[in-house]
Amino acid sequence: MDVNQLLGFLGLVLGALIGLFGLWWGRKKAAENRGLDERYEIITTKSFASAWKISLAAIYILFALVIFGFQLGAAQLLGILLLIHMFGWTGSTFYYSLKY
Repeated sequence: MDVNQLLGFLGLVLGALIGLFGLWWGRKKAAENRGLDERYEIITTKSFASAWKISLAAIYILFALVIFGFQLGAAQLLGILLLIHMFGWTGSTFYYSLKY
């Protein structure tokens, strides 16, 4: 492994750990302020469902691009799909937070 691969792996691991810490810390603070109620559960459930629907549409679009001849590697496709899924989750969470 060269330095770039080690830095990439370190970025993946640290990104996941920081994300998990953020989720844990946010839930802890929300529980202290009685924020984990039915509204929170509805928003979470609906945003997860919407994020997967957005990801499914992205999968179909990416498959169509590959069928039409675009050269995309597995790492590129997975990276694009991960970004779409995370932005879909974030966007739908904001949307449902404003709606409910």
